[in-house]
Amino acid sequence: MEANNTFHEAEEIVLQKQGNSFILSTLSGKVGEITYRLVDTDTWVIDHTYVDPRYRGRQLGKQLLDVVVQEARDKGRKIIPSCSFALEEFKKSSTYADVWDNDKSGSEFSDPYSSGSAIMRR
Repeated sequence: MEANNTFHEAEEIVLQKQGNSFILSTLSGKVGEITYRLVDTDTWVIDHTYVDPRYRGRQLGKQLLDVVVQEARDKGRKIIPSCSFALEEFKKSSTYADVWDNDKSGSEFSDPYSSGSAIMRR
């Protein structure tokens, strides 16, 4: 088991943008993803974050979140953190305050119990 973990540590993880998502993959396949959708011209909803259980504990979910947040900043968009992982990260850190659309976060877009979060298994 330890050798397997060492293998994963040395494995290269590649980030790719695919439509309204970012995918983390290795030669073995997809190991993580974050998806978002457009609510209106100025707002995105992060609706799904997932990291394969074998790759958790490496901050990969947070790295995915930060990529989406940076893209939102670059494009002048606001974000509604709908999946439970994104919502928890937004609540924990004020670094997301500039992109967090609190006005719409209490609406039908928010789902703190999303089954597609980084801490839940699909």
